[in-house]
Amino acid sequence: MSLVTWHRPEFEGREDELVNQNAIAELTGVTRAAVSNWTSRDPTFPAVVAIQGNHARAPRLYVLTEVRAWLSERSSRPRSKPSCRTPARPRYEILTERAERAKRRIADEQQRMASLYTELGKAAERLKRAQDELVAIKAEVEETLRS
Repeated sequence: MSLVTWHRPEFEGREDELVNQNAIAELTGVTRAAVSNWTSRDPTFPAVVAIQGNHARAPRLYVLTEVRAWLSERSSRPRSKPSCRTPARPRYEILTERAERAKRRIADEQQRMASLYTELGKAAERLKRAQDELVAIKAEVEETLRS
């Protein structure tokens, strides 16, 4: 073992009795993140015996028999049932409100389209005038060149 900081020196030399969080995850069939949550959130989880290394994410070691006892105790505890929560509003009211919002958006977009069609019509008129002016100028240039 590399640098080890012992929190419970009585286990020094008994490394075969220790497991890290990866081994606990494998043993229990959960993710490493779940084990990390247990260790940080459950005050009844067994205490760290040793830390391998000196960086913040260094592996923590736990006594396997204590972890197994904790798991056994945890599985025998009655689980609290989630409270049965009644929705604040019936589903049909929520859907009706969403439908009304969608109708308002449609009306707004139709109004925008009508406004854009009006602008497009004005732009088409300006384009037609510019084209007519160009035709007139070309005709005048041709007449000027002929004379």
